Amino acid sequence: MGIYTRGRSKAINSPRHLTLRHARRSVATSKFNAGLTETHEDPPPLLKPGEEKLNSFWAPGLEAGPAHLIKATQTIKSPNPGENDIKLVSKQTFYVDAPQFSLPEDSVYSTYPPPGYSDDHRILPHVVLSDPHLPWERRGSPKDDKKTPKDERNKVPWLILLTFTEDELKLKPDDLGTGNTFKQTVTLSVKTTVGDVQDLTTKGNVVSPISEILDVVKNDTKETDKIRKSQGEFIFMKPDLFKSVFSNFDNNNERQVPASPDTNKFKYLSHVRNINAAGMAVAGVEEVGVFSVVVGSRSGPLTNKAPATASVHLLSIEGVESMSSFPADDKLVALCSLHSWNYTVMPPGMLNVFDAFTSLGETLDVLRPPEEIIKEIAEPNDELGKRLAARLTDGYSMVKYCTQTGEHTVALFRGPFTPSVVLPNEYLNTCSNSGQNLQILDREVGIMDISYSVAWQVGRTMALGDPNFCGALSRFRTAIHQGAMKEAKIKAVQSAAGGSERFRQKADILANLSQTIKHLERMHLNHQDKHFQLKTPSQKWLGPRLGRKAYPALGFNASKIKDDYLDHAKKVAEDLALSTDGVNIYDETNDPVSEDWKVILAWVMDRMFLAGVPAHYLITDPSHLEHERLKFFYVDPNWVDAMIDGGLSLANHMGEDRDREAIKHIINNYVKHKAEHQLHTPQIPSYGFYLRSDLVTMFPDLKVETLSKAPKKADDKESGDNKVESLSEPPKEAHPKKAPLLRHNIIADGVMLALLDRHPGSDDFKGLLFTQPPHQQRFAVGHSLSDSEIGISLRRQYTVSQEIRETDKHRHDPLQKFTKTRRDRENWFIWSTEPGSQANDVRMLRLPYFAEQQIQILQNMPKQENGEKYFDDIVPNSALLAMQLDDPYYEFAVPFKDKLAGLGPAPTEFRTLNMTGHARVMRLAKHDDDLICRGDETSEPSDSESSPVDTPASSDDSPFFERNEEYSPAAHVLRHNIAPHVRQPHVDDDGSHVSRFHSAISTSGSGGGPSNVPSFNCDIYSPGKDAIHVNKKNLPDDLVFSVLVSGQEYSNEHLIEFDILVKLGPATDKHTKLMESYDGPGPRMLSNLRFNILTAIIEKNGMQYLKLRLLPRNAIGYVVANRMSNEVSFLLCLAKVNIFEKPEVLVMLETEAHYVNRPQVFKDTFTIMVKNDSL
Repeated sequence: MGIYTRGRSKAINSPRHLTLRHARRSVATSKFNAGLTETHEDPPPLLKPGEEKLNSFWAPGLEAGPAHLIKATQTIKSPNPGENDIKLVSKQTFYVDAPQFSLPEDSVYSTYPPPGYSDDHRILPHVVLSDPHLPWERRGSPKDDKKTPKDERNKVPWLILLTFTEDELKLKPDDLGTGNTFKQTVTLSVKTTVGDVQDLTTKGNVVSPISEILDVVKNDTKETDKIRKSQGEFIFMKPDLFKSVFSNFDNNNERQVPASPDTNKFKYLSHVRNINAAGMAVAGVEEVGVFSVVVGSRSGPLTNKAPATASVHLLSIEGVESMSSFPADDKLVALCSLHSWNYTVMPPGMLNVFDAFTSLGETLDVLRPPEEIIKEIAEPNDELGKRLAARLTDGYSMVKYCTQTGEHTVALFRGPFTPSVVLPNEYLNTCSNSGQNLQILDREVGIMDISYSVAWQVGRTMALGDPNFCGALSRFRTAIHQGAMKEAKIKAVQSAAGGSERFRQKADILANLSQTIKHLERMHLNHQDKHFQLKTPSQKWLGPRLGRKAYPALGFNASKIKDDYLDHAKKVAEDLALSTDGVNIYDETNDPVSEDWKVILAWVMDRMFLAGVPAHYLITDPSHLEHERLKFFYVDPNWVDAMIDGGLSLANHMGEDRDREAIKHIINNYVKHKAEHQLHTPQIPSYGFYLRSDLVTMFPDLKVETLSKAPKKADDKESGDNKVESLSEPPKEAHPKKAPLLRHNIIADGVMLALLDRHPGSDDFKGLLFTQPPHQQRFAVGHSLSDSEIGISLRRQYTVSQEIRETDKHRHDPLQKFTKTRRDRENWFIWSTEPGSQANDVRMLRLPYFAEQQIQILQNMPKQENGEKYFDDIVPNSALLAMQLDDPYYEFAVPFKDKLAGLGPAPTEFRTLNMTGHARVMRLAKHDDDLICRGDETSEPSDSESSPVDTPASSDDSPFFERNEEYSPAAHVLRHNIAPHVRQPHVDDDGSHVSRFHSAISTSGSGGGPSNVPSFNCDIYSPGKDAIHVNKKNLPDDLVFSVLVSGQEYSNEHLIEFDILVKLGPATDKHTKLMESYDGPGPRMLSNLRFNILTAIIEKNGMQYLKLRLLPRNAIGYVVANRMSNEVSFLLCLAKVNIFEKPEVLVMLETEAHYVNRPQVFKDTFTIMVKNDSL
C-alpha cells in the first residue's frame, strides 16, 4: 500500500527494512559527525517518534471538474524602426484528471470501525486516505472562490462520510419509478452507470447533482460521454434526511432549510495528519507518512437493545451546492458512494477497548498449547503420557508422517518458534544433502522428531522458488570453485615438482625479472656452475619435465587437492565478500565486489528473519495461538540453520560440498563483523511475540515500543531483597543505538508478528507498550451519548511550544466538562428534525456551532504565570476540531511475568551457522583423477616415480604421440643446433626423413607380443533404413555411422583416437566415392557422450578424405579399452551422398585406431551399401 511521504520516501523493499534503515542511518550519521560528508546523507525525519502534525487541508494546485484555460502570449519585436510588433496569443482548454465516481486501488488506507466489527454508538466512523490531497481534488463548494481571509484556513472537501441505518437506505420495489429495478449491495448501494442515474432524474422520481456536473461540461461532447459511461455506486437518500444533512440548525434546535443545499459545515470534518511511523506494522515501511482523514458527522442508532448493522458511505458532494433547490418530498436523492462498509453498533456496555487491552496482559504466555490440553495428556500413572505432555510443553505438535518406504505413521514437529530457549545442537554440525540425517528419534516414545528435516526441505523449496537466488548461488559457487581449484592445483604441482622454484607463475617471473637480467652476464661456456653453462638449443628449450608416474592427480577428489581445497575456497570467498574498497566486508551499507554475493547474503538474512516461511510452519497448531492472546517465543537457531543449509544446498555438482562450507564461513564472518561506522554487529532475531486480537484489526498500525528499566536515581532505596523498579518510557530520540523491533508485520487479519534481539526481562526489555496510532484513533461525539443527553469533555489545546506546554500542571485535565440534554437550547448535537420529538432520525453534530463554541471556550483558557496565553487563535478549523473529537486513546504497558521465565537469556555467542562441516558422501568407485598415475596411489612412491627428473622431452616416460604416416618432417625440424622457435630455410637432403616419434618408440625396447586390441565393427545407413538410400532429388540427409566395439573387456590398451576416412570426389565407375565434398553442420554423438567427434579434410596419396575423429572426452587424452562401452556411434548431419548409375553400389571406407605405446596404426576397411531408390 502506497504511503505519501512528500517525496522523501525511505522505503526499503525487504522484510528487514527496520534493521537496514537503522544501519544505514547509523552509517550516515557517523560519517556526518566525523566530517566525512558535508551533508547528512540520511537525515532524521522532522517529526520525532510519537509526534504528529495536523493541517486543516492540503489543496492541489489545480482542481478537477471545471475546465482550465492556458493562455500563452508571445511578442515578436521587429528590428526595423517603424514596423509594428507582432503579438501571438494561443489558448488551450484542458481538464484535470482525478477520481470522480470511483477511487483508485489502495486509495483507502484504513477505516474505523473495521468492516464487520462492532463499536459503541457514540463513535463517529472515519476513513484514512493514502493521498492527502484527495478530499480537496474537486470542488465541494463554489463559494470557496469567494472566501474571506478568515475562511482561508478551511476548505470544503468534495468527500463526506455519513452513517446510515438499514431503514434509511433500503429501497422498495417502485421507489425508483415503475419498471426501474436495481439490485442493492450489502451496504445498500446500487452499482450502475452515471448515464443510468441521469436517466432516472428525467424519467423517475430521483434527483441528483449529476445534472450540475454534466452542465459544467455541456459544451464538450467528448467529456460528457466520458462521464455518462463512468461506472459507480450510488445511494438513494430520503428527501427529509437529505435536507437535515445539508441544512443548519438554530439555537432552538430547529432546522433552517436554505434555498439550496449548504455544504459549508463539512469543511470541519476533513483534515491532514503528518506522522512519524516508527513502531507501526504497516506504515512503518516509511519513516513518515502523510494521510488525509475524513470524519463522519452522524453517530450510530441510539436506542437499539441488540447489535444493529450500520452502513458507512464515503459520498461525493460535487455539484450538491449547485442544485437549484432541495428535492420534493416524493423524490429520492442519488449520491455517488466511492467507498462503503458495514459495522455493528453495540448497545451500551458491550464493548470496552480498555478491557481488551487488560485481558491481553492477564493472559500473557509463551507459544504452546493451553495448559488444559497438556494436563489432559499428562496422567499421573502414565509415563508415556507424561513424556508426550513434556514434548507438548516444549511446543511440539503431533503430525502425520509418511516414511521413505511408504509407511504412514506419526511424528513430532516443531517450528522455529519455541516456548523455551533451545541451545545449539552440538551434533548438528555438518551440512546435509537430503535433510534425512537431521531427524531425531525420541527413544522414550519411539516417535521421530522431523523438525529440522522439515526445516531443511522448507529452505530448499524456498530457494528453488527464487530464480534470482538460484542463479546467483550457481555463479557464486562457480567463482569459488574455479579460484580454489586453480590455487589448489598450483600448490599440488609445486609440491610434486619439488617446490615453488620448479613451477613459477607469471607474477613470479615478472617479479624476478630484474634478477634474471643480472644473471645473464654469468652465462659462459666455462662457468663452474652447471646451471649457467651454455647448452644446446634442444637442451635449453626442451627442459626437464616430470616423469609420467610423477604427474600429480589434479581432480577435485584427489588427495592433494582435497587437503587444501577448503582453505583456498574460504580465501576466494572472503575476497568475493569484500566491498569495493577492498578492505571492509560488504555489510549492506556499502557497495559489494560481487553482485551475486549481495543477492545471496540478502536471501540468507531474510531467512534468519523467517521471511517468506509459510505460516503453518511457524504456528504448527491453531491451539498454540488462541484468540485475544499475546504469546512470546524463542527463535530456535538449529531450525534456522537447517533451513539455510537446505537453501544453500542448491547448485552443488561435486559430491562433497566444500563450497557450501566456504559460503557459510563468510556468512559467519558477516554475523560477527561490526561495520566501520556502526556500534554493533548485525541484529538477528532471537525472540519475538504474536498478538492475536481484534485490536490489530481495528488498529492495523497499532504502535509497539519496548520498555526498558528506569534509570536509577540518587534517592532510590533498596532494602534487603526488596528493590524498587519501574518501567521507563521508550526512548524518544530520533535514532536509538539499536533497532528495538527487527521485524513488525501484520501476517493475517487480526494477527501481528514482531521479532526482537533481546530477551524478555533484560534491562533494555522489561515490557511492551502498545499505543493506538495517531492516524487511526477513534473519533467520538463525546465521552457519553444516549437518546436523551450528551456528555462532552472539552480538552485543553495549545499554540505554544512543547516546553511551555509542559509547564501547565493541568494540561491532562479537561478544560470544561458538561452535559447537554436533547431539549436544551444552543445544543452541540442534533437528535431529530423536530426538537420536541423523541425520534433519532438526525444523530448529527451541530456544525459549525460545535467548532465555533470550541474556539470561544479555548480563548478563555487559563494563562501562563507570566500572563501569556497558552492558546491564542480565533479561527475554528478542522484540525482543532479533530483533536477535540479524538476519543481518549490507550497506552497499554505489558510488564513481563513469571510465565516467561522459560524465555531466559539466550547464549551470548553470535547467532552464527553451526552446520559448517561438509556432508560425507560415500564414493562408489575410484574417481578418474585417481587413475592418472600408473600404479597404486596408496603405495609408497619411489623416488623415480614421484620426484622430478631431468630427462629430455623424448624420454620413454613421456606420453606417446604419433603423427600421420604420410607426414615427412623437413630437415630443419630435426636439427638440434637451433631453437625450436627459430625459422630455418628448407634444405633438401637425401629424402630419408625419420619420424622422431617412431624412433622414440623403436628404441623403447618393449618386448613380448602385442596384447589384444578391441575390434570396431562399422556401418553407415540412413536413419530408419538398413543402408544408405538416395533418391532423384538427392537432398542433403543425415547419415548414421554405427561403430560397435567388441573384445574390449580383456584389453588393457589405451585408445587415443579412432578415425573413419571417407574418400571424397565425384561418382565414377572406377572409383566409388561416397561423397563429392562435405559442408554440413558437422557430426554429433548419438548416445555415448564420453567421446567427441571432430571432422577434418585431409589429403592422402593425392586424394581428399573426410576424416571423422572419435576422441575420448577427458583430460588425460586416452581411454582404457576395458572401460569403454560397446557403442560409439554418431550422426553426420546433412551429408549429400553421390548418386550412382546402378541401383546398388558397394563403397569401401577406411578406419584407423591409435593407441598409447603402440608404434603402428591399426588400420582396417569396411564396406557399405548405397541404394538408388530412383532406379
